[in-house]
Amino acid sequence: MKTTIAITALALLSGCAITNETALVTGRVRPAISPDQVVIYTSPPRRYEEIAIISADAAHDFMQKQALLDTAVLNAKKKAAQLGANGILLDEAGDFVTGSSGTFVTQSYGRRSRTAVGVGSTTNRTGKQLSGKAIYVLTE
Repeated sequence: MKTTIAITALALLSGCAITNETALVTGRVRPAISPDQVVIYTSPPRRYEEIAIISADAAHDFMQKQALLDTAVLNAKKKAAQLGANGILLDEAGDFVTGSSGTFVTQSYGRRSRTAVGVGSTTNRTGKQLSGKAIYVLTE
């Protein structure tokens, strides 16, 4: 039993980051490419076509901020590559915070009632997020 609890705790501590990637297609989707072919741009390239608006984030209680940002960037590149974009025109990159709270449960038994209360605390999880446009950069 102790071994199972220890293994479960270790798995939770070393688990993958919680990630989310989204895309809103606004242009013509192209055939998928490899994510390592996707370039991040902070200013618009000379000629490009917009394919989609994308966002990606990563959160984990025990990962360094740089590792979270690297994960979010990689996931954005994967999402862009699925749409055939060879670039991401970065709009924003930064931190985000999520929280959670406990629950309250009431149980009744006939004429007598009992109340069970589950008390939880608010926890904040910090993560990294980025958003931008998945683009296809036209070569001359």
